[in-house]
Formats: sequence, structure tokens, C-alpha cells
Amino acid sequence: MEGTDQISELPVSILEHIQSLLVVKDALNTSTLSKAWNSAWASLSCLNFGDDIFSKSKNIVSQILADRQKQNISIQRFMVKLPYASLTSNYVDNWINILVACNIKELSIEVERTHTYIKLPEAIFASKSLNVLRLGRFNLELPSNGIKFSSLRELYLADSFLDEQLLQALCASCSNLEVLSLSGFHGPISLQVAGTLPKLRAVYLEDCPDQFQMVDIAAPNLKDLEISSFCEDLHVIKITACKSLKHLELLTVEAVTDQWLEELLPNIPNLEIFHLSCCSSLKTVNISSDRLKYFQVTACNNLIEVDLDTPNLLGFLCDVRYGEDTVDPLPTFNLKASSLLEACLCLIPETLDNPWYSKLIKSLGNFNHCNAITLCCENDKEIVIPKDMRENLLPPLYDAKCLRVTIMNPLNHSVVDVVDSLLWISPQLDSLYFGCGTEDLKTLKFTYRDAADDEDEKPCCASLPWKCWRHELKKVKLNNFTCMELQELRNYLLTDTDILEEIFEVPP
Repeated sequence: MEGTDQISELPVSILEHIQSLLVVKDALNTSTLSKAWNSAWASLSCLNFGDDIFSKSKNIVSQILADRQKQNISIQRFMVKLPYASLTSNYVDNWINILVACNIKELSIEVERTHTYIKLPEAIFASKSLNVLRLGRFNLELPSNGIKFSSLRELYLADSFLDEQLLQALCASCSNLEVLSLSGFHGPISLQVAGTLPKLRAVYLEDCPDQFQMVDIAAPNLKDLEISSFCEDLHVIKITACKSLKHLELLTVEAVTDQWLEELLPNIPNLEIFHLSCCSSLKTVNISSDRLKYFQVTACNNLIEVDLDTPNLLGFLCDVRYGEDTVDPLPTFNLKASSLLEACLCLIPETLDNPWYSKLIKSLGNFNHCNAITLCCENDKEIVIPKDMRENLLPPLYDAKCLRVTIMNPLNHSVVDVVDSLLWISPQLDSLYFGCGTEDLKTLKFTYRDAADDEDEKPCCASLPWKCWRHELKKVKLNNFTCMELQELRNYLLTDTDILEEIFEVPP
């Protein structure tokens, strides 16, 4: 019926759910819409104050919490971002006392724009109902009455200070902990988990400080482990009894050496995703696994060889670096992988000269049998091979069917020069994509003559392991080129091909 407020007739539980998706400021505004909305607001247990609550009233948080406490409402979620530690520490003590009394389940408090820490009130450590705890810019010390986080499942600490005793006490007493995340933390020199966290499934150690030197983890149900440090000062990493581990990322970690990697891999037989980056001590990578699906190795400047016997590998990413700070010759890659393997190579040359193009061609040859290949580069000059070099070299990706090239900056060369170089690199492509960024790439789709027509094979193709596209191409579909580029490509293709029948153009 016209004029009827049907939303207000919804059950209070649904109205509460709608309000829980809003910041408190907006949820409070809904309370004026009707008695039903006001009733939902009065009992709302999921409170997200956002990041601008202090611009209007410093006491509004305390008032809303006090109202819930008087009504004996259990608070499910409390979230707030605070601007300055000096203005908020007194309020936080009061909030946490009320939240613990209201059986808080998920607590998130982050302090922004400050170089000091707020001391975490000891009262929080007595919360037996707390499931999720997120803190930013806090000082955490071991409480005098111990830690009673019997229900804690997820702990996230960012840009905070915590002492060694507290960290070890958390690992010893929080038997239901599933996720442990420490980011930009200070204080402890090690993390040791020795079978005391049987439910632990994810550990994230991000931007470990200089003094942090050891990680020792034994967790039978751990599935995700990510470790990164600032200055490669993390010298010891022990991963034992982690047979469920599926995802491992290590960034700027001195502990990663050839021997360490060789000893680690047999102990994590279910690993599916493995990322290594900025591990300068690493020289060779040898992996034999039928479980590994995605492998990434980047910025490991002393890397010499990667040897993968991984029949189910679907994705591989590495960088091809050239300059004074990189090893010479470039690393070799021996891949025994799935026929569906997609490889991504990030090209990072310091200078563009003939040695760079020679090394690039040699590196590309390692990935000739991949299902699809992506090249990422700063500008097109990195992938336009000089024509005089092509005369004495074999195309490195003669067996590739799909090539994608993403270029950060606008083209220096003409579209024809770029296409000509890429078709020399990969002379039998079905699909070619290239352009700036990752969207709206220029596309060429190729259709070739049937193999039954090989009696007309040209002499230049007879001794090669591939068919020359100039003599095999029948149809081309061009997409997302300008009118001028289409004209240039049309002239190029018609001039250099023998049996081309159709060029289908799709302007942008």
C-alpha cells in the first residue's frame, strides 16, 4: 500500500543486522525513523565507530557502551580508530572495562598518527569470551594475574610493542588460537610455538624488526605461514611438524639458504603455494613435488638455478634482472610442470644493450613449452629485439601459443615494430595481448592454414621446429587498436604474408 513503511515491519533481528553494517553515526540516525528502528538501535551489539567519532564528542563511545551495560547486552563486535594516543588512553581503560563486563567477542582498536603507544589495560586479559582481538599502536605487557583468553581464536597486533614474556605466554595459554598476525611489532627477539597451539592454522609475521632473529614453529594444523623482515636479520627459521602447511611466503629472510631449503621441503609435503623474495643467500632451488601448484621467486639476486620437478605446477613467476648487482649469467630455469602452466616474467634491466637482449632471449627459452606467458616491463624498448640480432638467433618461444605483454609506460616504438618483435619471439601464436597497464590490452587473434596443406611448405620453414607465420597465417582478428594503428598493421600483415585471407578489425 502506498505510504506504508514496510522496512520498519521487518523483524528487529534483521533491522539490527542492517545497522551492524553501518558505522555507529549512521546506525544512530536510523533510530529516528520509527519505533522499530529505535528498538533495534537500543539493543545493537555490533558497534563500529569508524575513524571520525572524536570530531563530535569524546564521550559518545562511553555513553553508548554504558547504555549496553545497563541493559546487560552482550557486545558481539566493537571497532574504533582513534586519532591520537595522548587524547584517548584514559577513555580506552574505561571502554575495555565495560566491554569485558559485556562479554565482548570481537574487539578492534587502532590508534593512528602517533609515535607513542597506549598501554593495554590488564582487564582485557581476563576476557574469557573474546574470540578476535585487533590492536594497533599498543604497549602489551604480561599481566600480573596471567592471561585468560580461553576463547581467543584470532590475534592481530600491528605497530605495537610487546615483551618476550607476553608473546610466549600467549603461545602457551591460548590453546584455541587459530590465527596469529604480528605486523611492524617491536620488543621480542623470537617466536617459539612448540606444539602448544594445536588449532593454529595461520601465522603472519610482517616487517619483523632488526632485533627479531628466530622463528621456531611446530604446529600440526598450520596451513598458512608468511614471514617478512626489514634487513635480512632473521637468521633462524625452524618449521617442524607442519605437515599441513599449504602456503609459505618468505620475504627478506637471511635464513633461506640452499641447505635450509633442501632440509625444509621434505617436511612440508603438502605445500601448494610457495613464494620467495629478496632472499640474497639463496643460489639454487631444487623442488620435487606433485602438490606444488604456484611458485614465485623474485629479487633473489644471487640465484643461479631453479630446477622444478612439479607435474601439477600451474603458475610460475620470476624476474629477469640485468645490471651490476645481479649474477652473470642469468639464472637457468628447468621446469617439469603441467601442460597448463602459465608463467609470468618481470623484466628489470638497468641498461638496454645487446647483452641484455641476448640474456632475455636465453631466459625466455626456458619457458617455451608453457601454456601461456606474461611479460611485464617498464617500456616497450625492453622487448623490441634489434633486427640485426634476430638474424643470428632462434626465436625463444617458438612453441608458445599465448603471449601477454604488459607495459607500464606509453609505447616508444610503433605498434608494427612491437608486433613484429613479439611475432619473432613467438612465431606461432594463437593469441597476442599487449599494451599499457592490465586493462584494454591490444589484441591479435591468429588462425593458420590446416596441417594438410604442408605440401606447399616454404624452404625457410623446412628445417625449423616451427612453422613461419608469414606462410601459414590465414586470418587475423585485431581488437582495441586506433584507426591509424589498424591501417599500419593491415599494411604490415598484407605485405609480409603469403596466404592471408581475412583481417577482421574491431576498433576501440
